[in-house]
Amino acid sequence: MKVCKFEKIKDEDEMKQVINCIQKEHPYVAVVPILAQLQEWLQAISISWFHEEDEASHATVNAIEAYCCTLANHLITDSHLNQEIKNRILECIKKIHILVEDKADLLIDKMIKAEVYGLSSDLFTYCLRQQGLRAQTLDTGKLIQINLERKPDIPYIQESIQQYIDENRNVDIFIAPLSICRNVYGEIDFMSEQRNDYYATVLATLFKADEILLSTPINHIYANRNCLREQHSLTYIEAEQLINSGVHLLYADCITLAARSNIVIRLTDTHDLSTERLYISSHDTGNSVKAILSQDSATFVRFTSLNVLPGYLFMGKIFSDEINILNATKKGLTISLQELTQKPDLIIVDALNNIDTLGTKYESIIKGDAKCYSIAAASIIAKVTRDRIMREWDKVYPQYGFVAHKGYGTVAHIKALKEYGACPLHRKTFIKHFI
Repeated sequence: MKVCKFEKIKDEDEMKQVINCIQKEHPYVAVVPILAQLQEWLQAISISWFHEEDEASHATVNAIEAYCCTLANHLITDSHLNQEIKNRILECIKKIHILVEDKADLLIDKMIKAEVYGLSSDLFTYCLRQQGLRAQTLDTGKLIQINLERKPDIPYIQESIQQYIDENRNVDIFIAPLSICRNVYGEIDFMSEQRNDYYATVLATLFKADEILLSTPINHIYANRNCLREQHSLTYIEAEQLINSGVHLLYADCITLAARSNIVIRLTDTHDLSTERLYISSHDTGNSVKAILSQDSATFVRFTSLNVLPGYLFMGKIFSDEINILNATKKGLTISLQELTQKPDLIIVDALNNIDTLGTKYESIIKGDAKCYSIAAASIIAKVTRDRIMREWDKVYPQYGFVAHKGYGTVAHIKALKEYGACPLHRKTFIKHFI
């Protein structure tokens, strides 16, 4: 049982490459993105619609219809299938025309988006039917429900998924549109595009897959291809540690979920589907060279955490002396952005420059905590969170009295340092005058 996920399909040629890859891999579920051109037109519809430019909105909808019909004519030559997909295109376009007549609304905008995402998937479905496969588009908008934390409610939807599978035993392959779901209110919704890999891994879990193939931009990783796949694979733990230390690989929850169900992860580059970059499984190959990573400012160290802190925070403690607090803060900001479910429009930071905000605009404000309510509130949250963490560490190192002073340079703390020396939490550059 296999699940494949693809993304960033620009044009007809890349669509053909994906179809060829699907035929080669024979997955039970293929998760496909919306075609790039359709994505651009969706954004154009949203802009003109919210500005009440009805004529422009309808013109863009017509452009979508023409584009999809052209693709159908090029890719689906069987007359019967060609007519079926064109009927589906016409049905979708009629719905969108009606929706844009309504007053601009976020929910309606999502409904329009879902229609076009579904249509893009239908094009893949009919292409595969022409190849002789019994393909069917998976209605994830009804089957995948997210909870209040905007994560798939796996226990809740497992039963409905199993019923769906039982009702469609004759299907060779399901085509799932990327990120479509419904929220706790029963409305059509979308998971964050930053979690595409996680979305696909959830589907792999629900369909009880043995393996998942993820297409993602990872051309900075070079696997040891002179060895058998299993000999250059990473374990789940190794992959998770890489991600938590700032390496761009995939969304961290993918590893956790895959490990729980023992699903093998295969990573290929988005632009080179035929080359396997990395293989992640439970199999540990020991000390052999598994892969070469080429990424600036990334260090990988095998370590064991006490599970009091998340891995990336623990790494921050270890490396804070080496890379200094400023760089550690910058790295922490980037990692935090990767964990967000929704991409922000603007980031406001307190006196930080030259930071990697993953393409998001940012504004640096000197003494921001005194000038900006948002920064001031974030400072309070950070302080309270840090204090809570230090209370937990007090249980591990009670001799220092962390629960009282939270690690600050009080008389009692300095006295404990002189008596017991430093523990792994202490920053050596800060305490060199006291011990």
